[in-house]
Amino acid sequence: MEKLSMNQIILEMEEIINHIPEVISSKVIVSASNDLEEIHVLASNQRNAKQIARDIQSALTAKFDIKVDHKIISVAQINFKQETESEFRLKIHSIGYSVSGNMAQIKVVLQKGDELIEGLAEGMNSKNNVYRMVANATLECIHTLLGMNSTFIVEDIEQMQLAKRNVIVTAISLITHHEEELMVGSAVVRKDEYETIVRATLDAINRRIVRFGN
Repeated sequence: MEKLSMNQIILEMEEIINHIPEVISSKVIVSASNDLEEIHVLASNQRNAKQIARDIQSALTAKFDIKVDHKIISVAQINFKQETESEFRLKIHSIGYSVSGNMAQIKVVLQKGDELIEGLAEGMNSKNNVYRMVANATLECIHTLLGMNSTFIVEDIEQMQLAKRNVIVTAISLITHHEEELMVGSAVVRKDEYETIVRATLDAINRRIVRFGN
């Protein structure tokens, strides 16, 4: 039998985890010595996070004959039914904008409690593209916090007038191996358009993410 590489084993582990009920996606991280170091899971809130973690332990033990410490499993849950207000609240710490030639870089730093999470986005320095980069940098913060890649994707950003006020609306897709869901957020422009885009982006996803923890 052909011996699997560590990358193949990781992919197989993630595939097994992704088939556990209510799991949307997962990411397995190993140490330099190929020991399990972290398991990040995105799941719906229709099952208890501890039960999902126990199922992950059981499934990996049964398949790979290894002991999995529950402390390395982090489960972030998405509220698909919008039954409760999100407990996952982030504050804007800072937004940076720098230009080099035709290229621009956006740096968004969000704060969750005492933790600072940084997201970067780079691209051509056009107004519409910079707007999208601000939203992408915001989502990069979320992906970093969740330990996931490309779970949320920016679909569109529009600025409009409502009740004689400028409003920015963002459309964000949640991509899972089950389906694609479009979420919309909005925020009134106060002083800074970039800050408004961050707030609108968070408004779109805050109603979905209800818990992040071990």
